[in-house]
Amino acid sequence: MSKLTEQQIAQYLIEHPDFFIKQPELLADIELHQQAAGATSLVHIQQRQLREHNTFLKNKIDQLLEQAKENELIYRLFSECHRQLWTNYDFKTLAINLRNIICTNPLINECHLVKYEKKFDDLITHRLQNDGIYLGRINQQECDLLFSGSIQSTALYLIGNTAHPVAILAFGSHDVNHFEPAKDSFFVLEFVRSLQLRLLELA
Repeated sequence: MSKLTEQQIAQYLIEHPDFFIKQPELLADIELHQQAAGATSLVHIQQRQLREHNTFLKNKIDQLLEQAKENELIYRLFSECHRQLWTNYDFKTLAINLRNIICTNPLINECHLVKYEKKFDDLITHRLQNDGIYLGRINQQECDLLFSGSIQSTALYLIGNTAHPVAILAFGSHDVNHFEPAKDSFFVLEFVRSLQLRLLELA
């Protein structure tokens, strides 16, 4: 017995899950000592682990439901934005209507579609040089170019490309974590592609 390792004992118990059922007197006698909690039983440990696992699963489900609700809202917003592309015939009206639609989302506090100007060159070079997309925080100087309020996180989309920029579509949120690089941008990117086509037509 002295030659048995902890791994061998653990493997045996895994392969024989009914061991303690067949040896109930052992389970009654066993006490495991934890550094903080003192003596406890295998049943109590298992109960605690099950509670922790259930809490983890519940939190995960809540996160998925919250994400599903947000995706549904984003889908409806950008569906309406797509309709605006073909019912507005000048840049200014389109920009105003997009802002009014997008800002019905309580987590998006500002939305601006702005025509390209030379003053945006540093912003484009610093934030939009690679793929024309940036999600996250920007500095105060950059923020003042696009927004009027206290914006903590942004989503920026370059319309056109760095060689021939047409416009910038900018979303701003007071929530520092609302826009971050891992955020799903599928619906937005689909709209940005359509917006680019429409602005080229209106040019």
